[in-house]
Amino acid sequence: MTLVMAALALVAIDNQCVKCHPSQTKAHAGTLMAQTLDPASDTRILRDNPDLKLTLGPYRYSIQGTQYSVTDGKNSIRATIHWAIGQGDAGQTYVFERDGKLYESRVSYYKDIAGLGLTIGAPAGVPANLDEAAGRELVPNAVIECFGCHSAPRGPVAAGVRRGTLEWTKTLAPGVQCANCHKGAAQHASKPSTMPHLSELSSEEQSDLCGACHRTWADIAANGPRGVANVRFQPYRIARSKCYDAVDRRIGCTACHNPHTRANQTPAKLDAACKSCHEMGCKTSAVEDCASCHMPKVELPGSHFRFTDHWIRIARNRDEYPD
Repeated sequence: MTLVMAALALVAIDNQCVKCHPSQTKAHAGTLMAQTLDPASDTRILRDNPDLKLTLGPYRYSIQGTQYSVTDGKNSIRATIHWAIGQGDAGQTYVFERDGKLYESRVSYYKDIAGLGLTIGAPAGVPANLDEAAGRELVPNAVIECFGCHSAPRGPVAAGVRRGTLEWTKTLAPGVQCANCHKGAAQHASKPSTMPHLSELSSEEQSDLCGACHRTWADIAANGPRGVANVRFQPYRIARSKCYDAVDRRIGCTACHNPHTRANQTPAKLDAACKSCHEMGCKTSAVEDCASCHMPKVELPGSHFRFTDHWIRIARNRDEYPD
């Protein structure tokens, strides 16, 4: 992470939290969650790749710095990218403004191919027209969902959206910060009181909290998607595990993930979480690294990335994806 990015992340964190919790806020500034949204002018990927191009059917795409354009050879749409979503471990998608509205770019950057590809969720095939080729208009609910998970909590974002202009984006604090996860953080800062540690929540409470952005079991069960497309939604996947217990914190999100630090789960750390319940270890192999067998990585088509499937199970190489 560059010094500029580190400074932006630290500035975005509530000053009151920094004063009382310096170690957590300093570590959190280096996480992918804290960096999940960047002003386009500050994102490393666009600086390191100043001339990105892609052709889809008759449409030619170009991203040069913060300038996004698509042409069909006769007409063109050009816009300035304002926001970059994601830090590129898998990919990075762009939000641009056009005629006073926000749009999601139809193409995204993917680390695995070091270039542009179709944005996850965008319709496959050749776009019907130039407007469709440029990207998807983010309607108010989509704006709230997008920025409410990648920046300030949804309440302030929703209030800004209701004003009917984009003025609220000028004061947006990018990235997931304290108040996104710690409900009541503002009140706690103004009148110090005891706040519950997330690790003290039950596994179901943790899943609901994290699932506000990563999708809960109820979200996916009711609305989909079905099949391999839901491998990204960890709370849904882990709830399908035979060993999942709605109360036992040993199967909760924080058993493996410390939200204040950048993900660096070594096999030894993950094995310790597994062995907190399975004391005897694996009966069929002397090899460590439980997750490599019981939480296989699955490639989501079009994502150019292999996601860890959180449905803990006995997984065999030829098994179909369980849903």
